[in-house]
Formats: sequence, C-alpha cells, structure tokens
Amino acid sequence: MTWPPSRILVGTDFSDAARAALRSAGALARRTGAALDLVHAARNGTELVTGYAPLDALLLRAPDPEQARAHVESQLAGLAKDLEPLAVKRHLVRGEAAPEIVALRELLRADLVVLGAVGLRGIRRFILGSVADRVLRRPGCPLLLVNDAPPTGEFKTIVVAQEYPDRPTAWLEVALQIAHSERAELVVLHVLPPKGYASDAHHVDLEQERAPEKLERLVARLDATVPVRIETRHGDAGDLIASVARELGADLLVMGAERRADGWPGRVTDRVARAGLPALLVVWPEAETEEEFEGGEA
Repeated sequence: MTWPPSRILVGTDFSDAARAALRSAGALARRTGAALDLVHAARNGTELVTGYAPLDALLLRAPDPEQARAHVESQLAGLAKDLEPLAVKRHLVRGEAAPEIVALRELLRADLVVLGAVGLRGIRRFILGSVADRVLRRPGCPLLLVNDAPPTGEFKTIVVAQEYPDRPTAWLEVALQIAHSERAELVVLHVLPPKGYASDAHHVDLEQERAPEKLERLVARLDATVPVRIETRHGDAGDLIASVARELGADLLVMGAERRADGWPGRVTDRVARAGLPALLVVWPEAETEEEFEGGEA
C-alpha cells in the first residue's frame, strides 16, 4: 500500500464506534482527496434496522421490512449529509456484514477499510461476535479500526510496532508514509522477549543489545522524512505494544498481521486489536495467503 489512500470504504452499523470511524475516514478523505464509500449490510429476512436479526427477533418485534429499509436509507443519507461537501457514495447491501464488506472491498478496489472497533457490547458481542473481528481475519488492504477519532481527525503521534530490527516491513513503510503525509512524530517500537526467556536462542534477534542501533540504520535506509524515535522494551508484545502506545499518547498505532496456525491476524495483533486504542491500522504482508472467507466465524 502507498499512502494516502485513493478510495476508502467505511462500514457502519450506526453505533457510536461506527460514527467515530466515519468521522475519522471523512477527515482523512478531506485531507487526501480520497473517494469515500459508506456501506451498511442488512441481513436477509425480517430484521431491525441494526442488522442483528437473530437476537433482535428474539427480544423485540421487528418492523415491516420496507419501513426498515427506508429507515436505514434515511440514516445513511443523514450520515453522508454530515460529511458535506464530501461526495459520499452509499451502499445498502443484503447479507452478513463481514463477508459483504470484504466482497465490496474487492469490487471497489478500496485501498483502505475503516470500521468501528467496538460496534457490539455485552451479550450481543458474546453471541454474535464483531464485524471488525471477522474482517480482521481476512487479509487484504489495510484495515483501520477506530474507537475514538481525534477532534481534527489528524494523527499527530504515530507508533509502529516493528518486529525485526534489521529488515523492513510493509507496516513500517506505511507508517513512515503516513507520518510524512500527516507531518507527525513517529515512534518505532521494537519489543524483545523478557530477559532470560527460554526461547532467546531462537529469537529473531540474537544481538538484542544492538537492536536500537539496527533500527536506526534501518530507518535511515528507508529515507525517513519526519522525526523518528526508537523505543525498545522487554516483555510480552501483546501487552506492551498497547500499553506503550497509550503511554506515548499515540493517535494511531500501526502494526502488521501475521499468519499463524489459528489463522490471521496472529496472536499479538488480535490481542492489540481488542485493547481499545483510539485507532489501530493493521497492514498485511504484501504476499497474502488466498483463503476462503469463513463469514460465520467470530
């Protein structure tokens, strides 16, 4: 991916998190001139306007399908109006939200998908899972998960989690591009295992004390055009990445997805995605694995 994006796809379920995602995407589109597409997926059959038919059908009486559709279209139009003078293309599709978003992403050739990170809570999340969770498991263009959009929509402090101190990754390169575009400070965070960790001999970096020096050389090779700070910490990456991002007041955390035995996006990325950070951009390796999308998996 190169930054800035030229076409941004935003999914909405009309939740507070989805509205924050749309504000963030709208602010980004204004700054970059990207085209903006807004999509809501309505499940087939009798449903409420939220789109979560199975549980809603058990708890509440569903309205007339035509009235529900008209109400959803009105809500989409209202969201688009809030973003004027941006031109927003609206899509109301039928089916499960996650696979429909993935399909539309490919059809439109979107180069960034933006979703609210906490669209469901409580019993709904437990039973139904999260659309963001499911899209996160399907590699493709970068996915921006938003909990809380900055007032101006700008990213002034960016942290990128970089596994390897001496070789570039797609997410490090994207983070450098975003920092340049946003005129932001960039912190490159490299997490080493705790000292004495049993698998140190097999760790990617056998010269851990030289990690900061290697990272500085790596950033220099990539021709950074913004101030870059190097941070190295010892500990569990799944906990440390999120905590350091909070400690540094990051508006945006950028990190990569990794194919593991249990699937995308990898254990660490999955844990960080659930940490409730203001904004997380997940970038997949350029050589992606083509997999059949399991729309029903949480």
